Amino acid sequence: MENLREKIALVLVGGEKENELIDILREVKYVELRIDEFLRNYSKEQLVDWIKKIRKIGENQIIGTCRWYKEAGENFFYIPDKKRLEIYRKIIDYVDIVDVEIKNKICENVIEIAKSKNKRIILSYHNFKKTPDYKILKKIIKTGKRKSADFVKIATKISSPKNLFNLIKLTYEYSKKIKIITVPMGVDISERLILLTFGSQFTYISFSKKVAPSQPSYSELKNLTNLKLVLT
Repeated sequence: MENLREKIALVLVGGEKENELIDILREVKYVELRIDEFLRNYSKEQLVDWIKKIRKIGENQIIGTCRWYKEAGENFFYIPDKKRLEIYRKIIDYVDIVDVEIKNKICENVIEIAKSKNKRIILSYHNFKKTPDYKILKKIIKTGKRKSADFVKIATKISSPKNLFNLIKLTYEYSKKIKIITVPMGVDISERLILLTFGSQFTYISFSKKVAPSQPSYSELKNLTNLKLVLT
């Protein structure tokens, strides 16, 4: 899995055991902390200690995000925007990258917070129902670029081969202009990984809880890469 290390973000939601994470964190470059999921089971007072623990275990690039309920999937945990903004201020010194939805009203505020601390920014768009028309996808990328995003992330539900082709086409066209993260949801692991070959910066895998449709787990990815080694 060494060749994939630079292309993988492990999603954590809280409650992970340190001894289980030590080896895994060596095999991934990025860690995404889903703070909205963490706060489903833990208090805000425990948040910074959790981030510090992850930082201590590995040498990963840590992404902090507190997902807007409209882009958090079906089983979302509602957190008001005002509170989400407070959370971003609270975590900014302990993460490397923040992720905020490009269509959310606190987007500009989070960009300002991140820039004031020289942190990188992912401006994201999630659609759990469909993949919009290609023109709409292009507009999202251009908006992210105009807002000086370090990465633009697009994650959409795939319902047809054309949907997947449009994401591939978008990735190939715009990865030369901006760092893009494209995530097809509702597909198998091989279809998700194929976006990496066309320029997607990285993709996401789960550790203890899947937070998106068809999101592969660490063990599933490990089994796939081990199978590839056997076949070759």
